Amino acid sequence: MSTRTPAQKRANAHMQTRRRRLQALGQWKQPFVDAQPVRDHVNRMRAAGMPIRALEKRLGLSAHHLDHLLFGSNGFPPGEKFETEPAELILAFWPTLDDLPDPSRVDATGTLRRVQAMETRGFPRAAMARQLGFRKTYFQKAVASDKGTARMARAVRGLYGMWWDADPSAHDVPDWVAERTRRAADRQGFHGPLAWDDDTIDDPTAVPQTDAPAPAATDGENLAARWLMGESVILGRTERREVLQHLFEWTTDTTEQIAARLEMTPEAAERQWHRLQQRAAADGRRLWRRAWAYRDKNLTKNEMGEAA
Repeated sequence: MSTRTPAQKRANAHMQTRRRRLQALGQWKQPFVDAQPVRDHVNRMRAAGMPIRALEKRLGLSAHHLDHLLFGSNGFPPGEKFETEPAELILAFWPTLDDLPDPSRVDATGTLRRVQAMETRGFPRAAMARQLGFRKTYFQKAVASDKGTARMARAVRGLYGMWWDADPSAHDVPDWVAERTRRAADRQGFHGPLAWDDDTIDDPTAVPQTDAPAPAATDGENLAARWLMGESVILGRTERREVLQHLFEWTTDTTEQIAARLEMTPEAAERQWHRLQQRAAADGRRLWRRAWAYRDKNLTKNEMGEAA
């Protein structure tokens, strides 16, 4: 004899009816997926400076939602399965610098490159520290480290945005100090702002354009489409952005998968996608990640109307 109440039986019948309907439409998803890829992705984000609690808040997950996935609970090991919808949300996300809390430790490559580029313009580190409100000794040590805080990285990024093409004399830097700073930067082989692309300056694998001139793009038209079709072509900067936009907008590839295809870091790919979204918004358009369910069936007339 069943121990379920009438309400439980009705709820179960409703769930089964809904499942069969979604299966018929090709929209049914298993409620759980393999947890390991999700766990690996979360751990990579943690290594990049994203704390667990900040990640949960950023994605709108409940507090401690990821605890069982990562650590297990109540004496049980980490889970082998994880809910499908949160898994898709997590795998599609990669944090930008602006997502990280101030104390997070991040790679300092981009911070040091920006500082050195400003030095080629004649700005000494003492002037940078003063402008940012840091003690000179603290600033010197922070920018020379392999890792720094997200707060420092954001501060230097903002200052670089103001000073990359500014005149030091307009910011209380004496001419003789600016000249001495430029000469020291030249002796040490620092690269100026024009040697770095905003999309790759934070990428440890990127090299200054003066050292590695970009190869000439393949001749002809529709390079982005040809690359996406698998043809071996060399993309120019405009075509690379076109390809990146297509991959983010129209595929279910994760940020890491897209970055790997374009031979860039996930952080650089995410920054470029964010800039494309901002430019589209300024033009009155909207870019977003489109996801769809595979449908191994012919669409009905009503379904075609809804899709349109």
